[in-house]
Amino acid sequence: MKQESSQKNPWIFSAKFDLIWIIGPGIFSVLILYSLDLAGLSSGIAGSGSGRTNGKAFPSWLWLVLVPGIDVSHVYSTLFRTYFDKRQWVERKTLLTIVPIFCFLAALILHSFGKTIFWRIMAYLAVFHFIRQQYGFLALYSSKEPRESKVLPFAWEKSTLYAVTIVPIVYWHTTPEGRNFEWFLDGDFFSFPQADIATYSLIFFWGWVFLYFISQVYSYLRSGRLSWPKNLLLLNTAIIWYVGIVVKNDDLSFTLTNIVNHGVPYMALLFMYGRFAKGNFPAIYYEAFKRIGSGVFAFIGTLILLSYSEEWLWDTFVWREHPQLFGNDPIVKSGIGRGLESVLVPLFFLPQFTHYVLDGFLWKIGKQNSELRNFFALPKKDE
Repeated sequence: MKQESSQKNPWIFSAKFDLIWIIGPGIFSVLILYSLDLAGLSSGIAGSGSGRTNGKAFPSWLWLVLVPGIDVSHVYSTLFRTYFDKRQWVERKTLLTIVPIFCFLAALILHSFGKTIFWRIMAYLAVFHFIRQQYGFLALYSSKEPRESKVLPFAWEKSTLYAVTIVPIVYWHTTPEGRNFEWFLDGDFFSFPQADIATYSLIFFWGWVFLYFISQVYSYLRSGRLSWPKNLLLLNTAIIWYVGIVVKNDDLSFTLTNIVNHGVPYMALLFMYGRFAKGNFPAIYYEAFKRIGSGVFAFIGTLILLSYSEEWLWDTFVWREHPQLFGNDPIVKSGIGRGLESVLVPLFFLPQFTHYVLDGFLWKIGKQNSELRNFFALPKKDE
């Protein structure tokens, strides 16, 4: 997709694309939640625990859509920015080789201290990763904002994003009533029940939101402009984290908002990158990405194949919950893999762990990622 000059186009790709695929998915997930409430249907599917690692928290069809379909699939979409991209492989062979080895060895060591320690560290790493993705989108919108519109420093917007994401996490840790969901497994987050801290955290949240609103009024009065993409992204982020963690208290609400808002925009970003970098891909993907329809088919088909295969491994050798979906009942009943979780869990989690780490290198705008300036149609530093 050819983009306009950044001075004319404050969106990452276009208003239509961003609203549908980057900002819209999270808001849509919240609308689904409240529509289910109004229809009286949410109580029938709002499980407890963690839909990511407890397949029985949801009906099978919903688990299949959210976990393999979105959450695991978005992890594998990183392949189109790394191992499927010949240029990236040539330029970053050392990084792309060392990171998986490091992650596997680190996971083995962590799991040797017990599964609670392993899943706790992975949960906090995931929180950081989820927040940083939103920060990345915010930084892109700020970079594409016309210079004359910038009245306030980016540090203020950055601080606002961290406030609307971290404060709900603080509430999660401190509310005495607890939460009826987890990130991965029961007990992966520390718990410090403190009613006063939980209450003050919400006051702080709304106080910060109010100050940000005032700052935007001030900015508009000074410049006569508002950055709609940037403010809609911040609004989206605040709504998702507040509704999914604070307002609601069930796994459906948390998992739906959390996974959709994170996974769908990331896959959309990687699909667009695939269209941009198709010349670096193997022939089958190069031909597919020449056209949107065949590109979508190849992209989604690859992700579904890989994510379903990974979940088959998890279900067959670790969770053992969905024989009707995976046809693995004979293997499950044979007991193969029992007692080997200390190796199998780090191995099966490797794609996700690697995704967390590599993402810190793949999207930084600079000499190492010089192609991203063209991909995102960013102005040169001196412009």
